[in-house]
Amino acid sequence: MFFIRSSKTETRSSSCVFGSSLYNKMILSTSSLSIYLFPIPYNSMFDLNKLYAGSNMAGGDPRCEGCSILCKDKAVHSHMDHEDMEQCDTLFLSDSLSFIHGSPKAFNHKEMSLLQETYPIKFATAASVKCTEVKEADMKTDDIKICRQHIQSTIDTIKPRLVFACGNLAMKMILRKSGITNKRGKAFEFESEEGHKCTVVPIFHPYACIKEPKNLSLFQTDIKNAYEMYILNRRREGDFKYKAIMNYEDLEDLTEVLKTTSETLAMDTETTGLNFLKDKLMTLSISSRDMTWVIPLDHKDSPFKKGTEHYADVWFCIRAIMSNPKSKKVFHNAKFDLHFLLSYGISVENVWDTKIMHHLLDENMPKGLMDLTKLYFASELENL
Repeated sequence: MFFIRSSKTETRSSSCVFGSSLYNKMILSTSSLSIYLFPIPYNSMFDLNKLYAGSNMAGGDPRCEGCSILCKDKAVHSHMDHEDMEQCDTLFLSDSLSFIHGSPKAFNHKEMSLLQETYPIKFATAASVKCTEVKEADMKTDDIKICRQHIQSTIDTIKPRLVFACGNLAMKMILRKSGITNKRGKAFEFESEEGHKCTVVPIFHPYACIKEPKNLSLFQTDIKNAYEMYILNRRREGDFKYKAIMNYEDLEDLTEVLKTTSETLAMDTETTGLNFLKDKLMTLSISSRDMTWVIPLDHKDSPFKKGTEHYADVWFCIRAIMSNPKSKKVFHNAKFDLHFLLSYGISVENVWDTKIMHHLLDENMPKGLMDLTKLYFASELENL
């Protein structure tokens, strides 16, 4: 910063940067000037938080008293972005406000564009933390408790049927849960203090999809599933029939059919634990397109458990079914089931694994059985 006192003279000015400070340098044609130079810190000129600190554009809120975020340099504190909103069936809840072109917003332009492309109907947006640029690490336990009052007020004002908690901080604020990677796409019931009930589905924050495009398909799938189930109420009863094989004659009849069939069969085992060297195989289920058969093996209530009359005969039947090369045997994470079957002397022919198959289809998607169920059969679930 500089002050000049002089009569009119020819001057030229230029700027140069030394280290972290900006200096203004005047090159003058006469010595009759009095020049006073002061360094201006370079960083402070471009730090918007410091530039707007204390402006408190929306005014204070007495409910925020005691929150440590109020003592931090933020462009805006205590901005109640929900107060003038109307009722809306769907609410996208962000982490904190962003300061965009002089005003606080729940999402920036790119994030809003992604939401509008993904969600087909009208929706509302609000922030779970009502100050700008607040990170999860900034929030102390007492701050979270204070700020949750505004979540309650937001829900009671907008009265949504479905809330998407975008990112871990938003989920933590409304559901008191953490771990967005494991909980995304799941549905949780929420009731406000005034009694409004809604469904909350945690999803990745739009920014996480813009920064890392591999998250986009999960983001879109989670939104689609929740929209169809909780807004459109689309649910479908699966045509599922099963039979428990409880006598040896039924198992013989089933073996006669399956040992020569060319039909694709889905297989699954239930065990007493994860260690095939010491744990037992309790049940084996076999599913065709039209029917599922459940065979109890080393289950405590099984008529075929070790020591019973037909124990060896049952394993002979299973070996005949599994050794049929014409039928595809489809498992999920097949190595787990195959280890247990091999420990009983059963080798399986023509094995297919949906976990590996889906990895080849899309390596960026989760491969868990429930993840794939939500991806392909979400409408048949009672809840997400």
